[in-house]
Formats: sequence, structure tokens, C-alpha cells
Amino acid sequence: MLGRRAGFRRRISIQVWLTVLFLLVTAFAGGTAYSIVYPRFEGPLQRSEEVGFERVFDQFRDRLRSNPRIDEQYISFYAINRGLQWGVVGEDGQVLRGDPGEYDVQVVQAAIENGSPDTELKEAESEGHEGQTLATYATPITISGESQTTAVVFTKYYTEGEIQNTEEALSRISTLALLAGALALLIAGFSGYVVANLLSRRLSRLDVAARRLASGNFDERITTRIEDEVGSLGETFNAMASSLKGAFRQAEQEKARSQAILYGMTDAVVGVDRDLNATFLNPRARELLENSDPAFHDRLQEVLAKSRFSGPVTEPEAQAGDRIIEIRAAPLEDGALAILRDVTEERQIERAKAEFIANASHELKTPLFALQGYLEMLEDEEDEEVRKSFLEDMKAQTERLKSLAKTLLDLSRLDANAVTFRLEEVDLEDLLHDLRRDFAYTGREININAEEGLPPVRTDPIQLHRMLAILLDNALKYSGGSGGAEPVDLELHREDGHALVSVSDHGCGIPEAEIPHIFDRFYRAQGSSRADGTGLGLALAGEISQHLGGDIRVESEPDRGSTFSVELPLADGSN
Repeated sequence: MLGRRAGFRRRISIQVWLTVLFLLVTAFAGGTAYSIVYPRFEGPLQRSEEVGFERVFDQFRDRLRSNPRIDEQYISFYAINRGLQWGVVGEDGQVLRGDPGEYDVQVVQAAIENGSPDTELKEAESEGHEGQTLATYATPITISGESQTTAVVFTKYYTEGEIQNTEEALSRISTLALLAGALALLIAGFSGYVVANLLSRRLSRLDVAARRLASGNFDERITTRIEDEVGSLGETFNAMASSLKGAFRQAEQEKARSQAILYGMTDAVVGVDRDLNATFLNPRARELLENSDPAFHDRLQEVLAKSRFSGPVTEPEAQAGDRIIEIRAAPLEDGALAILRDVTEERQIERAKAEFIANASHELKTPLFALQGYLEMLEDEEDEEVRKSFLEDMKAQTERLKSLAKTLLDLSRLDANAVTFRLEEVDLEDLLHDLRRDFAYTGREININAEEGLPPVRTDPIQLHRMLAILLDNALKYSGGSGGAEPVDLELHREDGHALVSVSDHGCGIPEAEIPHIFDRFYRAQGSSRADGTGLGLALAGEISQHLGGDIRVESEPDRGSTFSVELPLADGSN
């Protein structure tokens, strides 16, 4: 409503101003014309009275030109015949002859000074001649016997009807001029209002279209049939609206694309204004900030504030509860932007790699130092039996070094996805019997309990054999007791559409708190010192299980033994 009122005031304003402008221009033109024309009328009208009076003296002037020295008799005769009063007046204004009656002395003096006739009409002042006009005519003349310069003066009284009334004529002219001016102003005002109204309506249409365009209606267009400046402005407006529509559509597409990227990012993105108030948070940022403590919020504020004055800032590790967050902040024109990346797993992997390298170096050093010691002792030992014993120990250390190197190589290849898994159908019961034959050299009892009719599984038989061999080897190592070696059980049965292969021992068992870490590289549970090992076997078994799409479950009880179960999908998917 307020916008419509403001627009209405503008339309009225431009109409009034244009109408007033038309009136002022017309009034100025009329006044200028009147000031130029009126004097041109006034002079000739006043002159016409004088000309009418001067005609009476045309014959006298003609006689005067032919004979400048005329006598009183001719002057008197001329005046009587024309009903004039006459007199001869000196340059001092004194009447020398005749009786001119009332006359204008200034006319006489002007005629004498200029040496030419002069005429004057003015209202009579003497009694008995009220309302009449006194006409005075004076011309220089030479009178015989007079030594001074003289002039003959003729006077006559005219009534209102005898001469043209100049004032009335001029009054009529002024009245007609005023009427014409008023009519011109009326026509100009009406014309100005009509023109202003037409122009105002077209400009108002432009105003309405511009408001709609400003409100986001980019389909707004102006149609005009008049090819003038306003029409050209309308065409320019249409071109601008079309250009804005394309630019806005492109901006919306870019905005949608940017939002899709920001909202789809796994990293958190936070935007703040100059006062460090949040202006943008993607879903990951909302989740992170809602689940973080106030200390992390304060740290984030510090990093953002620092970026406003110092440029891009990186905080490698900011603690957010049990998570490690990397903060990268950069200043913007009207605030700052921060990208928060959860690097907890990366840092854990980095630490694990560092620990792995340290442990691997330690494990490799042990057999190498042993070999070095045996070699040094062989140089000084002469007893063949002792030397033979040293060689056997060196062979064992070499096998240990070889096994360690092979395991490390396998783990690195699995990490780099350099191992090719060839899937085929495998009969698990046959695979268990193959395992028992492979470990027959240990002389240990290995029992197999397999469910009948179990379909094959689709897997890589070589990698599955190696994983189960690692589990069986561990079971044989840790199942020995003071009362003699305990048997190891291999079981195979169906469970929820999967084949479950279990390796059970009756050894020292694993404490419950350590079960989550037994698949970590180089980790050795308590009691494992009773058997040789590097802590890499179960880690390799876990890696193989993940690549085969299976899962390893552990059930253990200290001093009662442990059961490792491998879950594999059946080839036919049956229950």
C-alpha cells in the first residue's frame, strides 16, 4: 500500500510539474510577445492623433517652405478659415502678436531649438474645456521687424468625438491580449496535462515493471508502440530483464551446485561474519559442533579470529572430545571460512604405521642379532657338536626371519590392494582335512567335526587355507599345558545362511580386555611369551578375512582356552 501511494505521488508530481512548466513557458512567451508588440501599437496610435492634427497644417508648411517670410495677414486668414487660434511667440515664451490662448510653451521652445515644426496633444486645463484635448502646433518663422527668433503657434480644442481615443484603443488591445493570453494558457495547461499524463502513464508502467523486476519477476516485459526515447528505454529495460534472468538463472545454478558440494562434503564447513557469528553451517558442521565441547568451540573461534588478521591459518590437531579435528581457516571479505576435517583415523593410522615400523625393526633386529652372535661364536668354537648346535639355532633364526619377512610383505601387499583374490567354489570339509595333514608333523591331535550336506562356499582357497593355518598354528602353540599337549578341534557347521569354521584350543586363553586388540599388528596378549610369535599372524588373518568378505569372531576364557570362528557366505545362499 505504501509503495502504491508513493508511486501515485510521483505520478501526480510529474503531471503537475509538466503542466506548470507548460503554463510558465506559455506565460513567458505571451508576456514577451506583449512587451514587444504593445509599444509598437501604442506609438502609432498616439502618432495617429498628431498626424490627424498635422494634416491641418500641410498647406501652411508648403507655403512656409516656398516663402519663409510671411506676414500676419496670411497667418490670420489661414487660422480663421480652419477655426484655429494663432499667435506669434518669442523664444522666451512671450506672445508678440495674435492670441493663441492656452498653449504648451515646451512645444514652442522645442520648435525654435530644433528649427522644425513640433506638435503636442494633451488634456486641456483651462475652465470651460474640461474633458477636451488641446492640440498645439508650433513652427519657426521669421517676422518682418522682429530681431529675435519667433515661432507661429496654432492651437485648437478637440472634443472626445473629434479625435481617436488612444487610451480606449490601447485598453481594448490590452483586453484582447489578456483574453488571448488566458486562452493560450488554458490550451497550454490542458495540452501540458494531457502530455504529462501520457508520459506519466508510460513512466509509471516502467516504474511498476522495475519494481516487479526488483522483486524477482524476471519475466516482466514492457510493450510500447511509440518509438521515442521512452520506447527506447522500454526496449533497454526488456534487454536488461532478459540479461538479468539469464544471469540469475546461472547464479542459481552455481548456488545450487555450490550448496550441493558443500552439503555433500564429508568435511565440516563453517562460515562466519565480521563478528564471528555463524552464517553458514553444512550438515556435517552442525553435527560436529553439536557433539563437541565448549573448549573446541573456543578454539575454533580463536582460529577464525586469527585468520581475520593473519591470513590463512591451519590448526593440525584440535581436540573435540575423543575426536581429532584439523581446522583450516581463511579470511573472507565480510568474515571468514573454516573447513573442519576429522583426522582421528588418519592420526591413528599414522601412529599405527610408526608403531608398525618400530615393531618391525625390533622384530627384524632380534634374529639378525642372534645370527650375528652365533657367527662370532662359530669363529672361536672348535667342538663340532657345539658348532652343529649353533648351526641349528642359526637355521631356526633364519626361518624365523624368513617367516617374518614373508608376513610383512603379505601385509604390505594387502594394504596396497596388490593381492589378487580368485574366487571359486571350495569344499570346506576337504579343506579342513588338508589342514590336518599339513600339521601332522607336529604329532598333535587335531579333531574335525563337520556337518553333513554343507554346500561349498565361493572364496579364494589359497588365502582361506592360509588364514585357517594361522589360526590352527596359534591354537597348537598356546594349547600345551603341564599335563601334556591338549587336542585342537576343527568344527564346521551351518549358521544363518553362512558356513562357520571354528578352531578351538584348551590353552591359556585371552583376557577379555585384550580381545579387541589381538588383531592389531605386533600385539601379543598376556601369556603369549610361552610361545614364539611376532604378533603379526592374527593381524594377517584379520586382513585376509576382510578381503574375503568374511568375519572372525573370538570367544575366550582365561585358563580354559579360545575359539576363533570364521564366518563365510555359502555359495547357494541357503539357510
